[in-house]
Amino acid sequence: MEIYNTLTRKLESIERKDEIRMYVCGITAYDYSHIGHARSAVFFDTFRRFLEFLGYRVIYVQNFTDVDDKIIKRAVKEGKTQKEIAEKYIAEYMKDVQELNVRRATYHPKVTDHIPDIIDFVGRLLEMGHAYEVDGDIYFHVPSFSHYGELSKQSLEELNRHRIEPDERKKDVKDFALWKAAKDEDILAKAVFDSPWGKGRPGWHIECSVMAAKYLGVPFDIHGGGKDLIFPHHENERAQSYALYGVEPVRIWVHNDFVMIRGEKMSKSLGNIVKIRDILKRYSGEVLRYFLLTAHYRSPLDYSEEAIERAKKAYEYLRTALLNVDMEIAYLKTFGDRESKVEVAEVEKYMKDFVDAMEHDLNTPRAIAILHTTANFANKVVYTASLSQLEEIFSTFKTMSGILGIFEKWKRVPELGNEDKNRIIEREKARTKRNFDLADRIRDEFTEKGIILIDTPKGTRWRWK
Repeated sequence: MEIYNTLTRKLESIERKDEIRMYVCGITAYDYSHIGHARSAVFFDTFRRFLEFLGYRVIYVQNFTDVDDKIIKRAVKEGKTQKEIAEKYIAEYMKDVQELNVRRATYHPKVTDHIPDIIDFVGRLLEMGHAYEVDGDIYFHVPSFSHYGELSKQSLEELNRHRIEPDERKKDVKDFALWKAAKDEDILAKAVFDSPWGKGRPGWHIECSVMAAKYLGVPFDIHGGGKDLIFPHHENERAQSYALYGVEPVRIWVHNDFVMIRGEKMSKSLGNIVKIRDILKRYSGEVLRYFLLTAHYRSPLDYSEEAIERAKKAYEYLRTALLNVDMEIAYLKTFGDRESKVEVAEVEKYMKDFVDAMEHDLNTPRAIAILHTTANFANKVVYTASLSQLEEIFSTFKTMSGILGIFEKWKRVPELGNEDKNRIIEREKARTKRNFDLADRIRDEFTEKGIILIDTPKGTRWRWK
């Protein structure tokens, strides 16, 4: 399998081995999560699923930033603690992404659970001369690391531009905080921790270096996140980890692009933030997940009501095709198999093409197109293929969709027992004789059992209510 490495700017093969160790940056928990967060969560969950399909054992870590400037400001504004704010929005995030069939990571570490590890990491950087203290603040000294800027590919001139208000105490404008001395609002939000340098809290970037190393070791295989994290977060993270361990800390850096709103990037200033929970009031989580995979992960994805409506119709077409096959399988199991009138060998080719698309830089749009081709074929042969052939089509379809994370909770259409089978036959005869009262009574009997009868040109089929 090949994946694009942000550091080298080229496709690189993932090493063939038993285990893949992956770290993906999670949310800063100060507000309800938006569809940009959803895109990252869904993409890396799909990446993980495909790696597992290929036979890898994946150790997957997604952190939560539960102490940060934004969290503290919200806590002070609402008269709450940092912990109360963070715990609320972590829980809401997990609820949201569960609706999108995003599986829990192997580990979901939080910053506040790793303060001693962070202090130890910062202390070692100080000892090595990569960091310095000013009034209880600890800064990483960027000129001490000669590879700085290689990940984001920014020039020295770009790197010297101030992203925040300049701090004259810094030795270099590019230096960034590893540890921050406590301020009044930190104390109000109960977001302070004891350290050798006085009370304070971690800087943003240090947390991921510490937690990734703790759970995955150094170097590890894949580090992921949204494109907006390349600079400064991942650039700084790479610098401090490389400086401490003396090796490239990550083999492959992977970043997904933004979700755009009618061609504009989401931002609070434009008032166009679309929250996951708001979409889930109108669309199922699987429809949103399907939509988020319709663009290649390294391309922008434009969100609009029209776009998600198109995704809903496409998703429902796939679901109907899968249901038709499943209903026919149940029918043949109940009433007996038939001799095949079609060749379905090409289903193997669809599966191969699907895997090839995913192996080439996780091309989910191409994979989805192949799934639709499979659905088209299924609809074409559903009433002429044999039971074993339909089972092969169903299995292939479910494998593809499972990698994409849709139709997860599918409940197989049941084979009917003799009593129900005879009632179906009786109903068919009643309909032939235009005895619709009896046909309706039998239909209602099945409805009470949770089964919906469906009249098709080929006779009665059924599905779960």
